[in-house]
Amino acid sequence: MESKDRLSITEKLLLAAYELEKNGRSPFSAEDLVVSAWQKFPDAFGLAGYRNNDGSLAYPDSNRVFAEIMGSKPIRKRGFLKKVGTKMYQLTEAGREHARIFLKEERRTRVQKAGLPRDIEEELKRLFTSKPVEKFRNNRIEDITFYDACTFWGISPRSSAIELEGRIANLEKVMELAKQAVDGTMATFEHGGQAFGARDLELLTKLHQVLLQRFGEEIKIIQRRTDERV
Repeated sequence: MESKDRLSITEKLLLAAYELEKNGRSPFSAEDLVVSAWQKFPDAFGLAGYRNNDGSLAYPDSNRVFAEIMGSKPIRKRGFLKKVGTKMYQLTEAGREHARIFLKEERRTRVQKAGLPRDIEEELKRLFTSKPVEKFRNNRIEDITFYDACTFWGISPRSSAIELEGRIANLEKVMELAKQAVDGTMATFEHGGQAFGARDLELLTKLHQVLLQRFGEEIKIIQRRTDERV
């Protein structure tokens, strides 16, 4: 995952707002944020169906940004952004500090080859590209189904207790080994490939815990299923 792709929608908006304030735009309008977010992250905030010759999205999608800054979406719920007038916003002190900290982390980052065994690399690639991770990154936790959780763990809803136990133990070991290999830096699966880091691995760990808690009843049903088919 390239650094931009590792960001959640909330973090992308936060950095777009911080860019506006660095350029003297505080407070800024909702429209200012629409344009800034699209310029920094066109794939996330571009209007689908309209592309430039290079394949990038040609126009900003204002509805995408408006949906994130209104109501109880994370960027305001977490206290990063506040409304100061009709369609006028500015970052809070916490929002500015979070953006500064994140940018400092990015500047310190160095990329290296992970050096993990191929089977562990393949498992990590599978996890990073899974539907539950995509939904979790974009704050769509409620859209994650038990079937999604099963694909994350590498089981099916009809798996036995021993299969569930083994897959979860394997998953946790893979994440532990990956964290040791990364050790606070950025790493790639191959030279010149997409990078991942501690933040990505922490996301996997957090998602794993969320899924265990959310689907506790379904897991109990599998844990009572002791019949093992050959």
